Amino acid sequence: MNRRLLAVPAVAFAVLAVAGCTGKTGGTPNPAPTSAETSSSDSSGGGGGSAPKVPSPLNTASITSDACATLSASARSTLGLGEGTPRTTSNGPSCTFQEADDPGNQIDVTTVTANKNGLSDVYDTKGNDAYFEETQISGYPGVYAAALDDRSSGKCGLFVGVTDELSVNILAQYDHGAGASDPCPVVAKFGEAMIQTLKEG
Repeated sequence: MNRRLLAVPAVAFAVLAVAGCTGKTGGTPNPAPTSAETSSSDSSGGGGGSAPKVPSPLNTASITSDACATLSASARSTLGLGEGTPRTTSNGPSCTFQEADDPGNQIDVTTVTANKNGLSDVYDTKGNDAYFEETQISGYPGVYAAALDDRSSGKCGLFVGVTDELSVNILAQYDHGAGASDPCPVVAKFGEAMIQTLKEG
């Protein structure tokens, strides 16, 4: 059984499922991400809310069929990641990137094609999340969110709106290094590289 957990909220158009088991247990939540781009925090749950509009929709044709296309080869090299391993899930195409020097550290990315309202679907179900913290990634709206708060155990989930109809879920799962204790900057850097890749595509 895969020990990794895809920690993403259940939304109106798809129940985002557990991908496997993990030996880790949730600990005390970390403070809100330290990125200067974080605009507000809300971990209290509750109802929906208005998701920010995507200022300049990206060309997502490549990633709606292959989530490994979220990063160019040069971006993977810069982030120290190996070639991605594609997967198919009920939520949309997914890809697992492992650190080239430490396969125990990995990033799972899912193009959430099962939901048709982008970040709005994430906002609508934020009551299902253990944390929900708005941010911006290279000027694009995002939300740190997951059904379980395992940030103190090296896991952090991020949704980035790439169009008003499509969001991408990025989940860091780090066992070693700085990302093991502070994983949210890892997914933020991935998101920045993804946006740059899509702009160049």
